[in-house]
Amino acid sequence: MRKWLVLLTLLLGSAVAQSVQVTAGSPFGVNAGVRFPLVPLLLDGRVYGGANFFTGGPASLGGGADVLVSVPLTDLYAGAGLFYASGTTVSLISQGSTSGGLGARGVIGTYLNVGLPLVGIFVEVHPMLFFSGSSTFGLGGAIGVNIGF
Repeated sequence: MRKWLVLLTLLLGSAVAQSVQVTAGSPFGVNAGVRFPLVPLLLDGRVYGGANFFTGGPASLGGGADVLVSVPLTDLYAGAGLFYASGTTVSLISQGSTSGGLGARGVIGTYLNVGLPLVGIFVEVHPMLFFSGSSTFGLGGAIGVNIGF
């Protein structure tokens, strides 16, 4: 049932997406997802999935969803979301449980002005909280490419 719910979310998300995003960094190493408007020019949603090949051992797979608030008249945005990992994540301080589990993360990011039409480069910082076992704190970051509006 969980797999069908993830598939349905990705299919519906891509139908209303305003952009496709690919990132390198936290939480899963290589991430891809879609970003879609919830309230135009103010509130966006993002769903993503990824694979972690960087922290050694078997690859960790996972996915998550974020709600992002844009700061008007700037390229800044911030938000929060939940993610699920099947193993460790890409993070400083703590990488979470090797058996994976549920986590929450904050998102603080900005777009870099590169001047390309329909292509944006962004950087993000992610404070993370892992819920599996004893709760631990992690800190990650990512750099990514946004294709779309």
